This record gives sequence, structure tokens and C-alpha cells, in this order.
Amino acid sequence: MSELDPRSLIFVAGLLGLLCLVILFMMRRSFPPTIGGLVQWSRGLFGMVLASALFGLTGVIPEIFSVIVANTMLVAGNMSFYAGFRHFAGLPARDRLMAAVLVLLTSYIAWYTYIDNNYPARAIAITLTNSILFYACTLLVARTTGNTMAGRFTSLVFAAIGTVTLARGLMLAFHFDTPTDVLGETFTQKAYLAALAFSVLAITLGAMMLANERLRAALEFMVSHDQLTNAFSRTAFIELLDKEVARSRRNSRPIALLMFDLDNFKSINDRFGHVTGDKVIIDFVQRTREMLRNIDSIGRYGGEEFVALLPETSLGEARAIADRVCKGIAEGSAVNLPAYTVSIGVACAGNGVTDADMLLSHADQALYRAKANGRNRVEVAEEAMRPVAIQA
Repeated sequence: MSELDPRSLIFVAGLLGLLCLVILFMMRRSFPPTIGGLVQWSRGLFGMVLASALFGLTGVIPEIFSVIVANTMLVAGNMSFYAGFRHFAGLPARDRLMAAVLVLLTSYIAWYTYIDNNYPARAIAITLTNSILFYACTLLVARTTGNTMAGRFTSLVFAAIGTVTLARGLMLAFHFDTPTDVLGETFTQKAYLAALAFSVLAITLGAMMLANERLRAALEFMVSHDQLTNAFSRTAFIELLDKEVARSRRNSRPIALLMFDLDNFKSINDRFGHVTGDKVIIDFVQRTREMLRNIDSIGRYGGEEFVALLPETSLGEARAIADRVCKGIAEGSAVNLPAYTVSIGVACAGNGVTDADMLLSHADQALYRAKANGRNRVEVAEEAMRPVAIQA
């Protein structure tokens, strides 16, 4: 540490920030706009890079740049990071509050630069403000993404740099190892600058990890869900059904399957057009999901055919749920949509049903009878009526 002077540490921090800024800029161009925060994080890094360059030129350029603008940009950069994490979490911005704090802080710095030149007074205000921002980021990240590896890493980084910054502010307040300016050759000043240089890289790494986790989750959702209705895709639903049927057999627990078919859907498309038909399908999934339980899952099996998985559900409970859905759909649709009905087939594991394919086949047969018997009704698979226990 003794071989490095503060100016070198500041420039190292600036170079790391510049490298991270380039990486985030490239991510912004390749990531979808639904991944929030990248713009604000990039602005935050730009503020830190600019602040580092200005701090490093202390004694070479006027104080209005090396002190006032530099400190303002440093705090503004940290504020932008905080704004980015709020945007990433889907929370409203606090731009007015941040702007008011920045104006007051800039005025304070200007006072203790031109009216009463006092470096410790300036440094205390800056470090304490930054520590508050770092701790705010810690709480925000921990509360919104703390259950993921990226969230834990990022919140830990912010907590660490917040603690270092707070400790530095307290040392300045109690006049412990206090430098005369930002380039002061004290051990604590060098340690603080080295920590800031490391934090730029660590915070950027955490932000990148969070963005990549969000992108991976979005891609996994796209692969496993129908893009029109957000119900499970056919492939993903069958995979889920396979797992649940196997689990029900191991634990000798009931499981039921509902198969839906929108009645006379072709006539809706022919009369009102495919756009309206798509809206009807979306309306059906939304309303059906509201009538199902939290543990139930719904998937799109074909064009206007859907399936619902009901874990821990007996035949009687499944029939009651199917009746509720059938009646609820028939009672009316959303405004500006044509009325429609649904036929439902119900099947239950057990009675010789040993796998997902058989359960689907039985539900399909029950659905066929519901349509043959007049539609807008519920039919139960004939095999489900036989009193045979689930095979373990």
C-alpha cells in the first residue's frame, strides 16, 4: 500500500470504472429493455469515472472541477446506482428527492471550498451520504433479490463498502489520520481509495449477475410458457404432469386433471376474426386461473384446448372445481368479447392410471363425451368412477 500514492489509486478506480462502463454499455445493446436498471447503472459508472478523473487532477485543474464537480458526480453516480436497483426491482424512482439532496450537498461543498476551505468537513458529508446510499442499496437488493446468489453477493458488496465508507467518515469526524485533501498520503486514505477501486468492479459484477439471472429467468419462462396466454406450454406442462403423477404414486396421494375445450371456437374466429379469438383465449385463461387454486397449474394443450393439473385433489374435489369453472365461464365474458362456453373432462390418478399419458387419455375421453352430450358441461372419466386405490 505504501508504494501506491492516492493519485494512482484514483486513476486505477477510474480505469476499472471505464472498463465496467464499456461492459455495461455492451450489455445494454444486447439485453432486452425489460431488464431494467442497465441504463442507470451505466450512468452511475460514468459519474464515478468522471469523478475519478477530476479527483486525480487535483492541483492541476481549478477547484470547481476537482472538488465541487468531482464530489457531485461521485454522489450522483451512487444515486444512479440506487435508482438502477429500484428500477430493476420495479419500484418507482425517487428522482426529486435525489435531486434535492444533490443540490443541497453541492451547495454545502461549495461553502466549504470557497467560504471556509475545510477538506474534512467536505469529506465527512460526502462519505456519510455515500454510506447511506450504499446501505440503502444493501437493503433494497436484499429485500428484492436476496434469495438468489447474485442478490446475496451484491447486497454483501454494498454492505461491505457501506461499512468502509461509514468508518472513514467517523475517522474524519474524530480527526483520526485525517488528510488535508483527497491526495493526502495517509494510510487510511489509501485504504479507503483502494476499497473504492475494488467496489467499482464488485458492484458492476453484482449488477451483471443480477441482470443475467433476470435474463435467464425470462428466457426460461418464454421456453416453458405459451406466449399468448402465459399458461404452460404443452411440453412444459407434460413434464410437470409426469413429475406430479410419479410423486402421487410414491406418496399414495390423489391427483386430478381437467381438460378444457372452448365450445364452437371456430365459429368465433369466423364471425369475429382471429384477433377476437385470441382475446377470448386470453380471457378464458385469466378467468380460469382465478377460479383455480394457488397450487393448481394450467397449460395450453392445443389451439383452444387447455389442461389443468390439480395436485392433492380427489375426484369429488376435481369435479366441484370443474363445475365452478364451467358455470363461471358460461355466466359471461369480458366486455366487448362474445359469450362462449367450455366443455371439461375430468380424470383422476388411480384405477389403473399409472402414468401421465394414461391420465391425459382418460381426461380426453371424458372431454369427448362432454362435447358429444351437448357441450357446456363436465364429464368424469369412466375409469375414475371405479373404486380402485392408487397403486404405490
